[in-house]
Amino acid sequence: MRIGGLPKTLLGAAVVFATTALTSTVAPAEPPPAAVVPCLPCHGRDRLHEKPQVPSILGQDAKYLFHQITAFQRVFAPRGSGFTRLERNHPVMSAEAPKVAREDIGAVADYFSRQACVNARDLDGGPSDPLPPPLLAKRCFLCHGEAGRSHHAFIPTLAGQRRTYLSAQLKSFRDTRWIDLTRPGQSRVHSMMTRQGMPLNDAQIDDLAAYFSSQNCR
Repeated sequence: MRIGGLPKTLLGAAVVFATTALTSTVAPAEPPPAAVVPCLPCHGRDRLHEKPQVPSILGQDAKYLFHQITAFQRVFAPRGSGFTRLERNHPVMSAEAPKVAREDIGAVADYFSRQACVNARDLDGGPSDPLPPPLLAKRCFLCHGEAGRSHHAFIPTLAGQRRTYLSAQLKSFRDTRWIDLTRPGQSRVHSMMTRQGMPLNDAQIDDLAAYFSSQNCR
């Protein structure tokens, strides 16, 4: 019997082949390494919508993530003056990051870097179309890439990152002084970003956070 010019047996074989090919291209969900499991209640894809202050680290570069974990792990040692290359304190992360064994940091960073990124608008709402860049954003493109999509291993992608988090980080760069790093709470300094953040006012920070959070992460 022929259907649409093809023998029925050939048509059936084609359907089976197409179905097999389709299913073979769908990779099973990657089971997280044991060291990743404690991170998932905050940074897992299915929990992010519950925690708007938590950044999405899905799809960020592995080297950047490795760098941030080790920054949270370091015990800050006062040096008397000046800024270090990177120092971070956070009430949660400064307590949780040291629990990741040194030999597991790479596995944690690699796992999250391989996950598909998620747009802030899908988590928190916001404009359906990307916003036009404020003038200040063009200065950010020099390091963070056009529209905040980084191509540098140690520089994070800002596109699609959450607005609340972006705003908090810029204010932390602006407001943290060297002495603050010895005190409890959130603080963050970086040799480049501290200089970039210091002149910004709250309105400029809000404009930058709104712009980058409205962009597509990829």
